Amino acid sequence: PGPGAFPFGLAVLLAFSGLMIIARAKSKKEEEQEGKARGFLRNLITPVLIILLTLGFILTLEQVGYVSSVLVYLFILFFGICRYKLPLAAGMAVVFGLGGWYLFVKILGVQLPLSFWGI
Repeated sequence: PGPGAFPFGLAVLLAFSGLMIIARAKSKKEEEQEGKARGFLRNLITPVLIILLTLGFILTLEQVGYVSSVLVYLFILFFGICRYKLPLAAGMAVVFGLGGWYLFVKILGVQLPLSFWGI
């Protein structure tokens, strides 16, 4: 498979899960009209925060490097948005961040932006 196989497979899985969520939501009864707008805006806060956090990750990736930016990104995502406890969020950020670096750099041979530490 070419370099687009993994992103394509991931996109298909995400599209499928999105369709399943939409189908499940459509099958439920209509919610009460009172407070619906307020609930809608409250439900938008988390996706907007994730989008802004991801945008910050993308913009700082070249300057700071992959490892540093992904560790900060994942820590803020796990601790600030997902509300995991501090040790768990830090541990998951390190494991997933360094695991992703190892997968892409050591196994797949992809060149990622280096951090100021040379990693």
